[in-house]
Amino acid sequence: MVAALPLRPWLNKLLSVLGLDAPSANKDAGVLPKAAHSNKTNSNTTLARGHQAETDAADYLMGQGLQLLDRNMRAGRGEIDLIMLQGKTLVFVEVRARKVHAHVSAIESISRSKRRKIIETAERLLNEKPEWRTRACRFDVIGIQFADGNQPAELEWIQDAFQAE
Repeated sequence: MVAALPLRPWLNKLLSVLGLDAPSANKDAGVLPKAAHSNKTNSNTTLARGHQAETDAADYLMGQGLQLLDRNMRAGRGEIDLIMLQGKTLVFVEVRARKVHAHVSAIESISRSKRRKIIETAERLLNEKPEWRTRACRFDVIGIQFADGNQPAELEWIQDAFQAE
């Protein structure tokens, strides 16, 4: 059964946009240095931008010491973009990308139903992979804002963005 999902990271983001102080429950979250966005794919299509965002996110996380276990794993009706290992913790990563002038930021585009779907998919994967069941799990989100021209993309990594309770 899926319980209510905390909205702490999204509330903190909203408060910061409004210029209000948000409680700092997750010190590791926030805007990180600009990612080295490469132009290996044609970024004119949404699919190509999404693939590039996942590649950039995986590269960034591996640079932070996480180990990539798999990409685009499907189970049931859902998919997990990246499955990483940080120490003994299994990290399910949702990657979202938006153009810099989009109406909604990449992070804000993750709806409650999308979070539920990610959790359900992770649960199915854990049932399919007994070796993963003994590990602590975490749900992270990476938002990438693609800049115009040759400017690097801006990457935001929110660790423990939501929980399955």
